[in-house]
Amino acid sequence: MKKFKNIYEKNSKKIVEDHHVPMNYNDYEGRMVKQNLYKLHKYSKELFEMIHDYQEMESWIQEKIAKAADYIGSVKHYMEYEMNYPEGEKDQYDDEETYEQVHSIDDILPLLRQSVKENKTITFVTKDSQQVMVNSTLAENILNTYEELNDYNREKFANHLIESKNKFWTIANFSSKSS
Repeated sequence: MKKFKNIYEKNSKKIVEDHHVPMNYNDYEGRMVKQNLYKLHKYSKELFEMIHDYQEMESWIQEKIAKAADYIGSVKHYMEYEMNYPEGEKDQYDDEETYEQVHSIDDILPLLRQSVKENKTITFVTKDSQQVMVNSTLAENILNTYEELNDYNREKFANHLIESKNKFWTIANFSSKSS
């Protein structure tokens, strides 16, 4: 069985080589984050093995696990974006295109449909002035989930999509899981 440490070290070296991640050799923040992620991985694996599929769980346990998954998902998506578009490259792309600012669900639904129809990635700016990139698969998941909701939940879902980048990724993760 491969050890997590060996797999992680191999993958992290490749990420650094592929994406030219800036390194600050006087700072240990990355190392501390990796230590916490290792603990998270270890504890998650142990909990996964402890819990049975049909086991009753107290609501506070479900809530804490859901929040942890949400937080980790948000960081993962942020890091993916930062590695694909490092700070120096963002300005280059911003000059080439202007991105759609969304103010309501009526602004984002046509963009999502366009993404699915043309099988392309769309980019828009949320109300908190953060840029979000959505590929056609994710756009389709979001649209399908939106269509399945009742009116009350649809309104809450729609507000979260456009309010902020973090809330958008929370909804995107929910949509991907429910598809």
